[in-house]
Amino acid sequence: MKLFHKGPHITSKSIERLKLENYVIDESGKRPVAISVVIPTFNKNDKKYNKAVLNIISKCGDLIDSGIIDEVVIAEGSRTRDGRPDIEFMEFLLAAAIRSSRTFEREVEFIRSMPEGKQKALQGRYDFSFRILSQVDPELHNIYLNQGILNEEEIGKLKHGKGANLWFSVPATYGDIICFIDSDILSFKRHYIRYLCEPILRNWISGEKHKEKSRILFTKASYIRQHKIPGGYTLGGRLSRLVGIPILNVLARHGIFNGLDSISYPFSGECALTRGTLNELQFSNGYDIEISILCQLWKRYGVERIAQPDLGFFQHLPGNEEHAEEMLLDISIALFYWIRRYKLINKIRDIDKLLDEYEETAKNMLPLFERIARERPSRISYTPEDMNIDLERISKYRSILKRGYELSRKREPKLLRPWAEIRDKINSRIGYNYQNLKTTLQMRVNKFTSNMILSYIRIYVDRSADIIRRFTE
Repeated sequence: MKLFHKGPHITSKSIERLKLENYVIDESGKRPVAISVVIPTFNKNDKKYNKAVLNIISKCGDLIDSGIIDEVVIAEGSRTRDGRPDIEFMEFLLAAAIRSSRTFEREVEFIRSMPEGKQKALQGRYDFSFRILSQVDPELHNIYLNQGILNEEEIGKLKHGKGANLWFSVPATYGDIICFIDSDILSFKRHYIRYLCEPILRNWISGEKHKEKSRILFTKASYIRQHKIPGGYTLGGRLSRLVGIPILNVLARHGIFNGLDSISYPFSGECALTRGTLNELQFSNGYDIEISILCQLWKRYGVERIAQPDLGFFQHLPGNEEHAEEMLLDISIALFYWIRRYKLINKIRDIDKLLDEYEETAKNMLPLFERIARERPSRISYTPEDMNIDLERISKYRSILKRGYELSRKREPKLLRPWAEIRDKINSRIGYNYQNLKTTLQMRVNKFTSNMILSYIRIYVDRSADIIRRFTE
């Protein structure tokens, strides 16, 4: 049982070289591989969270300026009490982008000072390096309604949830590799994105004859999660450590999802995918989004096409125990849903015996956590008290897994249609195709960003420090 993977050091120069060496062939001919980063955000009225968002945007600004990534789409889910986009929070996000990226600042100055720049921006034809997609933008929703992709009821459901926010971002991005980064990471560093994208780039297959563009289709972050306590850090990541790893090991012993037991951090949200892979997946709009993606990848491609870059020590803003248990119920329902969907349920002859195995496996892993902490005493701790807390959690998590198994018979995850299915349906129409839809959606995101900038431009440029201070201090 391998818990953490250690990979090679990856520099900015190596990413730059790989982007230039590899290429994509589109209508205009050869071009270098492009990388998009998507950051889902939501105004939690929490200055700790805002500081984390500010740091992530700042580091992404550096990566934009150095040419490592080509665009950042901030998938914004905040709304006011009457359901409209949260303009004030988006002002903060744009102010942070201007302060952190010289490239974006020059783009803003161009549309502010040059008539042709302003005209292009107002028409949605100016592609900013930072763009904001609002999950509650009514004009964006109208495009989906007018093209018959979604109905009013579906739009209502998709106004909420991280998974829906990410789903909206897929056709709005330009990249060949799309990297998703959660916005509550306290320890975010530039190398996170480099490490997530490098395996895909290194295994890229240039040329138009290949359906998939890389031998590695998906990368999933591996790390040691630190949880802040007075005087230091304890071992975090309770759901991956105490549920994800042990249950996947037990399932593999029963011939279910063989290979997923090699995933060292099953519920990590930081990942990168080729666009072709992303289009084939059904995103979930629940807390099960990570396990649902893993199960689909296992079925479609196998684990050989998944890489697990080690990001080192990692911190984020954790939820409380009640929130973790709510997440686990979604995860449990989805896990057994996919087992049923892929006709593997007959391999589970006695759920209670399987969960007994899970409980024993999870408990047997606790000395491993103790050893990890002992080998890194300056970075992390795992005390006998922590072990007792984990023992109590394992017993509680076992009952949640059992409940998820029972509920999975009648409740499905909140799955969204894969973009490949939407693409094929649209391409069957006469006089319209998926590329037309993508262009329309991209232009709408461009317009939304432009309208924000042109309405509040002087605030962003001249008072960006004041805006940032108001949200973080």
